[in-house]
Amino acid sequence: MDRPASRPLAVVTPRYATRLSLALAALTLLPTAGCLHMLLATGIYMFQGGNIKDAEYEGFKKKTVVVFCSQPVSQEFRHAGASRQISQRVSELLEEHLTKKQKIKVVPQRKVDAWIDENDSDDYLELAKAVKADMVLYIDLAHFDLMPGQTVYQGSSDITLKVHDMTTGGNIVWSKPLGEILYPLNAPIAAQSKSPSTFQTEYVNVLAMAIGKHFYPHDPTADFAMDALANR
Repeated sequence: MDRPASRPLAVVTPRYATRLSLALAALTLLPTAGCLHMLLATGIYMFQGGNIKDAEYEGFKKKTVVVFCSQPVSQEFRHAGASRQISQRVSELLEEHLTKKQKIKVVPQRKVDAWIDENDSDDYLELAKAVKADMVLYIDLAHFDLMPGQTVYQGSSDITLKVHDMTTGGNIVWSKPLGEILYPLNAPIAAQSKSPSTFQTEYVNVLAMAIGKHFYPHDPTADFAMDALANR
């Protein structure tokens, strides 16, 4: 009597094996609640094969780009260096994601800072001419705050983005209001948990990623675990 054919074992492809290995490794992070949130975000991304969203604006290809962020003078005194930190971090993200793929050149922030200090001016179109930039990414930081109260942190800001094409006289070729950006989104965290400079650096990075993702392909689920990261 013939034996029934046995069912073949599941075939594990190298791609699936890599995802499975990463997921199993991530299980070692389970002891804390914050790590659980990060694990869920990572797991969703890996097993869905990545959910990549295209850039909203792709006009920087083969261009020299300068990033400039401005905020009200009154807030510059309260949060020293925030606008320059944002410009620096956004510049780094554009370099990281677009230098090789789109052959863009990002004007170093040290040149931007030097021009501002020498000219005592925030005329970013004149700045663009001085550093020979083709495009300007202007970040209008209308509001920036780190503490809604004396004992807690929750970053809040109101940002509008504008892209100027210097090859056409500085015309605005793309713009978008981002509205209010909160971090952490759901609840403030205790001020005693970290120093003001540490939290400002974290929040600047959140803002830079929220800005940068409009100009290169990105994973829209990447901010899933932001609140958990804030409570580290």
